[in-house]
Amino acid sequence: MNYADIPMGVKVQISVSNGGDTQAKFISRVMKTGDRSLLVIPFMHKGLRVNFAGSGVQIHMEVPDGEGNNWTFKNCRIDTVKKDGLIYHRIISPMSEGIENRRGEHRTYVWQPAIFNIEGVADQVFSTLKDVSPSGFAFVLDAKKRLSILNGKTVSCTINEKDGNVVHLRGKVIRREKMDQYVLYGCRSGEKNQEVLDYIERLNKKNPERDNFDNGGI
Repeated sequence: MNYADIPMGVKVQISVSNGGDTQAKFISRVMKTGDRSLLVIPFMHKGLRVNFAGSGVQIHMEVPDGEGNNWTFKNCRIDTVKKDGLIYHRIISPMSEGIENRRGEHRTYVWQPAIFNIEGVADQVFSTLKDVSPSGFAFVLDAKKRLSILNGKTVSCTINEKDGNVVHLRGKVIRREKMDQYVLYGCRSGEKNQEVLDYIERLNKKNPERDNFDNGGI
């Protein structure tokens, strides 16, 4: 999807990180479009308009297309503008074309410790599961570990939930992304697993998405 092709009325989701271990997610709707920027209903939290200024803030935007695929525009900038007497948040992206979500389904944000077994790595790796979907998952490794995982390598993950449930994920690495403090790996699973679907359902019941705010933790 090209940035200029984002339609009016579509819901967009942004994730905000300070490069460390905190993240928030916000959802809004596009009210005006342009080649270089979007105007959306202001992102709110507890009745207050969010201020996105700050040192080291990273903002990524996810947009669905008409076929249900999600596209990500990274390193956006958001400021507040007034137009025709109304207040908007203006989203500006340095990317003219987004990155397609190759897992093709909605991702549920997790950000919790998990145990990973990685093909070619002798020892178990204790790190953080970032998100999960019916067709895959993403996890991060501390950049200081200097552990590089090639595309196609198999990764399995064990999640120990507080209520005693144990969830097993398994997939192959399909992408790698260097972040400030982490290296992010996206994995695609083969067949849909009922154990994983049940896990996602439990997560969504505990933290249902609200129209404008959902916090997690990267």
